[in-house]
Amino acid sequence: MVVLDVKNLTAGYEPGRPVIDGLSFRLESGESIGLCGPSGCGKTTVIWAVLGMLRRFGGYAGGEVIYRDRDLLKLDRNQWKTLRWSRFALVPQSSMSALNPVYKIGRTFDEMLKVHKEHSMDSMIKIPLLVNSVGLETGVLDRYPHELSGGMKQRVSIALAMLFDPEVLILDEATSGLDVVIEADILKHLRELGQSTRLSMIFVSHDRRITGEFCHRRIEL
Repeated sequence: MVVLDVKNLTAGYEPGRPVIDGLSFRLESGESIGLCGPSGCGKTTVIWAVLGMLRRFGGYAGGEVIYRDRDLLKLDRNQWKTLRWSRFALVPQSSMSALNPVYKIGRTFDEMLKVHKEHSMDSMIKIPLLVNSVGLETGVLDRYPHELSGGMKQRVSIALAMLFDPEVLILDEATSGLDVVIEADILKHLRELGQSTRLSMIFVSHDRRITGEFCHRRIEL
């Protein structure tokens, strides 16, 4: 089943000078695809366009991005509130530094639930299960970010992105700067998540080795 159908996407920041021009691809349920290319080629621009966030950065997007018969490029901010994080989730570049340094990890999860008004007993039970699913012990919930290694913080970021059971997970340079052994372990856990939940993933990277090993197919930008 096609989850996301990108048709003739054109996106940029200056009129008449698109960063992305005529990009088309499909993402199937349970599939992982890689968006690969050098710095400045427009990988992150594609992500912002798909997530309906490009206008926040002064950009524009044309073409179609179809999700369940809806063109995401035509949705307004309120319509996106029902999709972002619940259907589409992002593990951003440099996500390891995005954790609030004065919050313990457990409180970070709790704050995310409060923001999205999902604070229930079921959701609280789910948190330790999510932490375990990315290869961490539940004791990490009682620690501060500075007490965690880079690989552990990256796993926490992935678990946070999975909190509302998204259908599409977008990872922007998710293993950049990590030791190759830690990188391999994180990719292993992501692959297991995809297989067990039919999660679809868009993996953005400049590293063709990673996208070649991890993704079902690769799109060059």
